[in-house]
Amino acid sequence: MISLLDVAERTQKGPKKEVRDWNLGLYKRINELVQKYELRYPGDGMLFNTGPEVAGKAFRAGVELLCTYGSYCLTTNRVVQHSEDEVLAACREAPAEVIVGAGRDARRVWQHQPFGGERLNQTPGHHAPFSEELMPLIVKNFAQIPTGDFLEGINFTNTDGREVFGMPLEAYAARREAAWLREGIRKAGRPGMALAYYPINTRAAVLIAPMDPDYGIRRTDGLLLSTLPDMQMEQDLLTAAIVYGDYGSFKVNGGGAALAGGFCGTYIGGILEAIAKSIHGWICYRDTICNTGVVSLHNTIEKAFHIDAESIWASSVAIQALARYTNIVYFGSEVGINRSGPGTETHLQEIGLTAIMCAINQAGLYIVRQGRAKMNAAQTPLEAEWHAEVAEAVLRSNLDVAGITRVMHEVISSLNGKPVEPPQMVVDCYDLVHHEPKSGYRETYLKVKEQFARAGLNFG
Repeated sequence: MISLLDVAERTQKGPKKEVRDWNLGLYKRINELVQKYELRYPGDGMLFNTGPEVAGKAFRAGVELLCTYGSYCLTTNRVVQHSEDEVLAACREAPAEVIVGAGRDARRVWQHQPFGGERLNQTPGHHAPFSEELMPLIVKNFAQIPTGDFLEGINFTNTDGREVFGMPLEAYAARREAAWLREGIRKAGRPGMALAYYPINTRAAVLIAPMDPDYGIRRTDGLLLSTLPDMQMEQDLLTAAIVYGDYGSFKVNGGGAALAGGFCGTYIGGILEAIAKSIHGWICYRDTICNTGVVSLHNTIEKAFHIDAESIWASSVAIQALARYTNIVYFGSEVGINRSGPGTETHLQEIGLTAIMCAINQAGLYIVRQGRAKMNAAQTPLEAEWHAEVAEAVLRSNLDVAGITRVMHEVISSLNGKPVEPPQMVVDCYDLVHHEPKSGYRETYLKVKEQFARAGLNFG
């Protein structure tokens, strides 16, 4: 497998190309490959792929995309080229499990196989904005969720009464973020729980600043180094990947999902991009954990719900391809980049659908939050606990794919057409002192839980 130094050299010596030409060429190449491999949605409301030959064709198409088109370094405007042997070697050599955290709080995060029925990995919280006065208490509450394997960091705009801008303040804020995370997990009684630093800024100095085995990011912790849309990367993230690789930390690709409506085109084109981006994250940053799937770029701006069966099916194809032909540890992206916010009925319905999809695809439970996250209003611990509760109910219900599809369609039909609900502030719908939803939100949660139980899930 090629080294990160090989990748760094290729970002300096690869063929020059303008961003516009790269994007338009990517759109054309993906369309060509979709036609070549005859990939199409079978229709009839199918939500999960059940044909292994489809996953095989999708994998070959995704590999060919990466081998014949490459990835693109935004920093240098150069194409990073990969041979087929290099890509296939990377798929074999990716670790199928990662140990995160330290001591009694260490957790094994591993690759599952679709339809396998195993307990799912989970990262329950953050990847969201919170103000500094709430931060340690927020972290404590998410660390108290027993199913959580590791937590991602928090982003914020002010610290110590100063606006965070410019490299010195950004580096300082990065260290403050790590310290607050450490304080929160200590208060929760899980001092060894793994943390994944969420970048305050993606400059290399700011990414590296929180490395500190005593007060910051430890060797048993990790950081987010995400691939960008349209198969793009940056030298700053590659720099951090090299440094953290020597340090020993794990890395998370939060950007492995494809955005249909962008330059990948349709949901079917998104399958190819999701596969290629997930492999690319391992090759170019050594991301050992990947959030992946196919979602719509337009979902975050819609005023009413429209959940498309094709996008859920496309995610299942991409995940099955990665599971069958790579060792990448994958988590599942949201059904539709959650439109509503916490404190609302529709938000819990969206999360429940995502949990069902993850349970069937055996994809880890990635952070749930409102897609367009708002300060102190992006997520509460209830959504993460509901995420895990639904996934466990799916496994307990022992329904076949047809049965699970009926459950999902029943919920989707009740959700589609509803207006997108704005979020509530976390302190208005959740009691952070007693780690429980406030009465109004609890009643909403019980109502949604009853809906999913009537549809066919067994909550025990």
